[in-house]
Amino acid sequence: MPRLKAPQRREQLIEVATKLFARSGYDATTTAAIAYAAGVTEPILYRHFKSKQELFVAIVRDVSRATMDGWNAMTANVTDPAEKIRRVCDAIPDHIKKYADHYHVLHGALSTSRDKKVITVMKEHYREIEEFFAKIVTEGQKTGTFHKTLNAKATAWQFITTGIGYAMVSLNLAQIDRPMVEAMIEAMLRGMKC
Repeated sequence: MPRLKAPQRREQLIEVATKLFARSGYDATTTAAIAYAAGVTEPILYRHFKSKQELFVAIVRDVSRATMDGWNAMTANVTDPAEKIRRVCDAIPDHIKKYADHYHVLHGALSTSRDKKVITVMKEHYREIEEFFAKIVTEGQKTGTFHKTLNAKATAWQFITTGIGYAMVSLNLAQIDRPMVEAMIEAMLRGMKC
């Protein structure tokens, strides 16, 4: 295997770890297996990541960054809070498909891991999403688009739990068709509007 520069090697290790964690689960995957699959020794892996937990943290932060960057870009020039939510939710199926391995890792660990670092980084991930949706809900309340009585955080968590459920079903059972996704989005928005 050709010698890679440090940033490229780091990315390669994250990619390999993501695939292995997605296939076998976080707890069952060893650093030895990751190093072997990447074509390096464990000492080389440990030059880039001090532990398996650090690899997991990097995976979650990568998907968090991609998620938030994408959502912020697609809503940057949109003034209607309902349209912001509509655009973000409409993009979720393609986003989940693109980052399928990342979400298998995240949701697998969410349901099985008791590792404190793993749980901490997952809480960070969901807190960012909570803040994103709560901000839009609050904007909508100020403009009169959404009911003033809505709890912005609770509404954000409604979107989060729906997204987790959608991801679990679409990644493990079957894709939910686009008309159904659109109907779900509109149903949620109808419940929020004044």
